Amino acid sequence: MIIDIDYSEYIIDKEGFIKELEDRGYSTAKEIFDYLGDDIEEILYKCKDIVVHGIESGFGSFIYYSDTTRFYKDNEEEILKHLTELTDSVYDDEDTSLVTWLYRDEVYRLYLEEMLLGDPARLYNLFTWTYVQDIITRIMGEDDDALLDHATSKDEDDE
Repeated sequence: MIIDIDYSEYIIDKEGFIKELEDRGYSTAKEIFDYLGDDIEEILYKCKDIVVHGIESGFGSFIYYSDTTRFYKDNEEEILKHLTELTDSVYDDEDTSLVTWLYRDEVYRLYLEEMLLGDPARLYNLFTWTYVQDIITRIMGEDDDALLDHATSKDEDDE
């Protein structure tokens, strides 16, 4: 799995790796990585930390409402589709929608009520965090060939 790799041992072709991820169905991989930084090694370590500690710990440009709201608005259709599929896979019934799933939790209920009263920023933040964390968790769980096919060992490069 990608999460198990020591990225400092490799020179990684960022564009090739992102293209590989996009080919595997991660349509927002480039944008997510752009929000996490420029250096691919640093980005991958942040991804590992997101999987272990959760995105709400604060990473890259996924901290402030202004950034998470912009990401949400730029990717709203994809995010809502993904979160709906995620909800369907968790509850496996037609009676549980994304809204009813969120409404069951007191904190999320407050987000929904704020959105209905005119301030959707917290909800957009929640949706963005949930989406990005799930995508990163899936990416980091991919077979390591997804990354290693686009990397060379620093030991090989020195020879």
